[in-house]
Formats: sequence, C-alpha cells, structure tokens
Amino acid sequence: TELVVAKTKAWRYGDPSDASNEMGTVIDEAAARLFESRVNDAIAQGARLLVGNLRDGALYSPTVIDRVTPAMTVVREETFGPVSPIISFKTIDDAIRIANGTPYGLSSSVCTNRLDHITRFVNELQVGSVNVCEVPGYRLELTPFGGIKDSGLGYKEGVQEAMKSFTNLKTYSLPWS
Repeated sequence: TELVVAKTKAWRYGDPSDASNEMGTVIDEAAARLFESRVNDAIAQGARLLVGNLRDGALYSPTVIDRVTPAMTVVREETFGPVSPIISFKTIDDAIRIANGTPYGLSSSVCTNRLDHITRFVNELQVGSVNVCEVPGYRLELTPFGGIKDSGLGYKEGVQEAMKSFTNLKTYSLPWS
C-alpha cells in the first residue's frame, strides 16, 4: 500500500496541454463527479482516503483508498478512472474468491514472483486476461483481448481477431472413395 501511495503522489496531473503532466482530465466533468462520488461513498462506508479525491471540473486527481470491501460501489461497479481501491486479503484463496465475486471479468493484474501463485491465478481467475507484474489493460496487438461475464464486447479484440471479422470461413469435405 505504501508503494502505491508513494507512486501516486509522484504522478503529475493537470492541464492536458502541459507536456510535463503525466495525466490530464478524464473524459468529461460527469465522469469526474462519478469517481468523486464513488470514493466519497466508500469513505462513508469505512474506506480510508490515502491520497487524492480532488476534482476541478473534468480534472480528477489520482486517488488511493484502502480498507475497501467488495460490497462498495467503487469496486462493485466498473470505475474507469484514476482510482486505486485496495482490498486486503489473507490467502490466495481469499484473493481469488474476491476477484471472482463480481459480475465483471475483463482483465486482471497480479504482482508476485511465485510461480505456484501465478499458475493458480491464471487457471482460476474468471477474466479474459491475467497480466503478471503489468497493468490490467496490458496487451500486445497480436494477442486477443476481451472480457468474460459482463465485461467487454462479447468478442475478442486485437489484430488477428479483427481479421476474422473480415474473413469468411468455409468448410468442405471430399468423398472417401
């Protein structure tokens, strides 16, 4: 948690036309208000604000909260903004249960160097992608990308997958005799 907070505090955000900023505004003010509202709701339910939750129009600061529970809207709904909600767990079984206990399954990220844990996450997480020591949205253009459950568009994206949408597949058979 301390490293996430330190990295978040170091992140430069502000005017999107200023090249020294690493992050600008979110898509619009309504989205920024939604992120702020979800974080405030989580805080009211017992989450702790560690950094951020500042809004100025469509500019919303990188935010970290901990003491988050799976029932909180900030994690129960897809919050596509600069919010890092931290849910604590004791065992790998707990982590997998929490991650799978949502209707969403787009992508995930796990940070561990234990191959036994990586293998379990890859095999047991109900998501379209498992990224090890990378951001959840990491992908190579040649790899399929898409979610399962209520996430994604219902099909895989990526160059090879896109080519399939422009291709007609034909099956034929020849007589054996």
